[in-house]
Amino acid sequence: MYKNYIIKPDIPKRYVYKILLVMRLTTVILIASMLQVSASSLAQKFSYVKKDVPLLQVFKELKKQTGYNILWNEKEINVTTLIDANFKKSSIEEVMDACLGQLPFSYTINDKMVLIKQKELSFRDKITSFLAAIDVRGRVLDENDAPLVGAVVKVKGTKQATSTNNNGDFVMNGVDEKATLVVSFLGYEAKEIAASKNVGSIRLTLNTDRLEEVQINAGYYTVNDRERTGNISRVTAKEIEKQPVNNVVAALQNRVPGLQIVQQTGVPGGGFTVQIRGRSSINSFVGNLPLYIIDGVIYPSTTVSANSTIGIFGGKTGYGASPLSSLNPGDIESIEILKDADATAIYGSRGANGVILITTKKGISGLTKVRANVSQGYSEVGHRIDLLNTQEYLEMRREAFKNDGLSPSTTDYDINGTWDQNKYTDWQKTFIGNKAHNTNASLGVTGGNEKSNYLIAGSYSKEGTVFPGNFGIDKAGISSSINLGTPSERFNANFSASFNHIKQNLLNTDLTIYMFLTPNFPDLRDQYGQLNYSNNTISLNPLVFLSQPNNANMNTLIGNVSLSYKFLKNLVFKTALGYSSILRTEFVKFPLAAINPAQNPTSESRMSLFSDNHNDTFMLEPQIAYNGDFLGGKIEILGGMSLQKNDAQFRTIQASNYSSDEIMDNISGAALLTNLGATNSEYKYIAGFGRFNYKLLDKYFINLTARRDGSSRFGKDKQFANFGAVGAAWIISEENFLKKIPFITFAKLRASYGITGNDQIGNYGYLQLWTSTGTYQGKTTVTASGAAPNPDFSWETNKKAEAAIQLGFLEDMINLEISYYRNRSSSQLLSKTLPPSTGLTSLSGNLPGIVQNNGWEFNSTFKIINTSNWNWSLGFNLTIPKNKLVSYPGLGTSSDAINYQIGEPLNILKTSNVKVNSQTGLYEVEDKNGNGIVLDDTGDRYITKFLGQYSYGGLQNSIKYKQFNLDFLFAFSKQNGRNYRFTVPINAGRWLTGNQLTNQPSIVLNRWQNPNDEANVQRFGTTSVTNTANSASRDFGNTSVVDASFIKLRNISLSYSLPKNLLSKIKLNNVLLSLQGQNIFTITDYIGLDPETQAFTNLPPLRTLAMGISATF
Repeated sequence: MYKNYIIKPDIPKRYVYKILLVMRLTTVILIASMLQVSASSLAQKFSYVKKDVPLLQVFKELKKQTGYNILWNEKEINVTTLIDANFKKSSIEEVMDACLGQLPFSYTINDKMVLIKQKELSFRDKITSFLAAIDVRGRVLDENDAPLVGAVVKVKGTKQATSTNNNGDFVMNGVDEKATLVVSFLGYEAKEIAASKNVGSIRLTLNTDRLEEVQINAGYYTVNDRERTGNISRVTAKEIEKQPVNNVVAALQNRVPGLQIVQQTGVPGGGFTVQIRGRSSINSFVGNLPLYIIDGVIYPSTTVSANSTIGIFGGKTGYGASPLSSLNPGDIESIEILKDADATAIYGSRGANGVILITTKKGISGLTKVRANVSQGYSEVGHRIDLLNTQEYLEMRREAFKNDGLSPSTTDYDINGTWDQNKYTDWQKTFIGNKAHNTNASLGVTGGNEKSNYLIAGSYSKEGTVFPGNFGIDKAGISSSINLGTPSERFNANFSASFNHIKQNLLNTDLTIYMFLTPNFPDLRDQYGQLNYSNNTISLNPLVFLSQPNNANMNTLIGNVSLSYKFLKNLVFKTALGYSSILRTEFVKFPLAAINPAQNPTSESRMSLFSDNHNDTFMLEPQIAYNGDFLGGKIEILGGMSLQKNDAQFRTIQASNYSSDEIMDNISGAALLTNLGATNSEYKYIAGFGRFNYKLLDKYFINLTARRDGSSRFGKDKQFANFGAVGAAWIISEENFLKKIPFITFAKLRASYGITGNDQIGNYGYLQLWTSTGTYQGKTTVTASGAAPNPDFSWETNKKAEAAIQLGFLEDMINLEISYYRNRSSSQLLSKTLPPSTGLTSLSGNLPGIVQNNGWEFNSTFKIINTSNWNWSLGFNLTIPKNKLVSYPGLGTSSDAINYQIGEPLNILKTSNVKVNSQTGLYEVEDKNGNGIVLDDTGDRYITKFLGQYSYGGLQNSIKYKQFNLDFLFAFSKQNGRNYRFTVPINAGRWLTGNQLTNQPSIVLNRWQNPNDEANVQRFGTTSVTNTANSASRDFGNTSVVDASFIKLRNISLSYSLPKNLLSKIKLNNVLLSLQGQNIFTITDYIGLDPETQAFTNLPPLRTLAMGISATF
């Protein structure tokens, strides 16, 4: 048996006491030492987080927190160099390494002193530099030739680097003559150049992809793209200037997700339909328009046509003269599109349908610079429709008579031998086949110093038309901007103003429809050059419209004064005063020379129309803003008021009974004047608003917005409403769990929710209106208007929600933003038609219906190649919108039941099942409900067809090689549209003496000919029987809606910058030669002139080519 024994030695007690005493003393000493070390370590730790901070500020903060003094040679190091300070309990060594890591300096630490000095070369480096090295000199400038102070110039692949001085100059000694220099500056694209003794001026361009560098205009405030909580898209001057367009709206097409733009006509000065995230109001057009703001001034979004029923732009919803046609695209600096609740709520009810902020160019500090631009080009119809030639047309007509068992009558001039059956005229070429020549020129001067700057610019443009004759519009404008600041930087004032004039000389009628004249139609002029009526066989000679001009003059004035005063370091008072004025006068005449002599016209037949439209808007917006520290983060608080007044005046006078055609442009020459209508309306708006923004640790953001709106469009007790929104963002890439993923550069989650309003229904709907009807016994008589008053209708509301993610990969080589939105609009503002028994025509009110828009938006950029000579970037955006009517109480018994359906989009067409009867050859409509009534609206039109876009977007490429730049944008849309027959004037095979637009697209040759034929086009016919069947199919048949999808080369731009060595010889700063194109070609199966406009009655958007030169000196 074994036993374990523990032997305890006998220790004297006195040693025990000594050991305990030593342990106590040791413990005390250790604790004291640890406290000392802890205090020392704590004192040496440094925390400081701030973007774009100068080195000097970091050094000052370092001394403040740690007590360390920093010493440097001012001649060697530029302490104004900006860095991103992101120090959290960092050691002195970590701070200095981060500050000097990109610079050719080293440091030593001695006690409480840090000494910065030039790095010393190793022995090997000294030998290499001595054997093969050069001294490099140069200057680094920005895009406007201003010096970039503190720009870093580094030898690629080494640690050798330097920075520029206050003049932007740098000198780098001992550089390998075969080396490549990398020049960089915060917020600018880095550039690589070959080393040489004198590299000259190096110009860097702004980096618009780095989120923290992109400053977004959010209206009442600015925010960098990295920190924004709302959905705001931006288009810059760089993108606009590459497009040969004369309306800035055209420059936005397919560049912004969620922004739907359709150009309605190729006639210069014509309108666009613009919607942000779909149709939210049943009030189909006006209730869905976005808010336009130019330099802080409200600008009209509706047509500025003086008369909505006459002229080349008249009578078509959304088709009138564009209010933005007077604005020179070359004057634009940037355009921001505000879409979600967080971004738009600060504008209250005015921003319910989104906001488009247009910022014009301002002065640039520095030496006086002059920039001149000149371009010349032409426009033409890009796609022709294939129409029947004379032989095909006559065969169609003969077959039609054969099918009907009839023979040509004496009035069938096209086929009975009256007109030459061997004659062919390409009427498409005659009426819309010309080239419209365009000229653009501008000149601008800018300059100033750090505190004050100025800009003054002038522009001129001339646009022709593709119609026969010398028609078009001329535009001239002048703009100016002055920014003044005090040396103390407490007071700042900005004054901007622009005046633009448009002189319009157009036709009263769009001639596009007349391409359907029969191909053997007689010459339009006789042998003497007079209008030909061919012995009264011509019912209408389209050349009469050349003597029916639609002339107009439009003057636009926009002025803005913005004043700010900094009472305290963080407290600023601002006020903005804005004014805009649009005055448009129009003139249309119908002279005797434009009337067929067979109609025996008299002097009473002469008529002129004189119209004018005057729209004035005045705004006053005082604001106060505060920013500071709060609970460990940063806050921004904004409060203000908005006061707006709009005055609109409109009138049209008919002048008739002129004694001569020559005096018809003078209203005083008429024997009879008739007032066709005059209106004066006033709109007043008042609001108070507030914004609270909180930022914590540069990664958590919250934005709260509130607004109380008051509108004069509602009754006394309904004029005010409250709106607001909340937006939040979380930069998750700043969290440790994502920092470990090396390929993720940036990641942000954001979301928003809010309620906005809508008052776009017109003025005075709550009041009984009266109309002047004439005179009685010398006194004016009035009668009540047909619209019933309703003092109880109020705001339409729109609840908006959004969630999104932004991602950056591989050092921002790839950027992606994905957004999902859902908007619900309720209390729909509508003008309802009343039954005749009421004696009234309409009633404005709120419908308790709900319209929903939801969808996905994708926006991405890719930097594929980025070298010294080659740059290739790609941008892609995609929108997948969905729209539906969620509820409409009483829809089943309403007259709207035929137009809308619960659960379906607003843009639908209820159709019947139509096909060609294989035995009769006629279109046949299915009698779905069996009541024997063809096209019974309540039962037979049971097939719902969507008219709109399923998805749309753009693919943009930018390729740069040395001085060459190639940019192009492909637009695409998956959509449905109306069949070509919807706007073809007449049924295939038919002829009417009063309507000789009887030619057809060649697709009609695929028609029914014999029994048992399966065809999509009915047989040719001349009678009303075939015409009735055609109308039923054309208007409401299920085949009347077709696939109108397309891919279009929307824009292409090729430019060449003259090399710097040549510029120095000709004493110019920059010269750019360019070749640009718009709407170059379209790939589509749609039959028609254009799948976007889908009409034969309107001139489609034109293909434009232009060459230009831009010079800065």
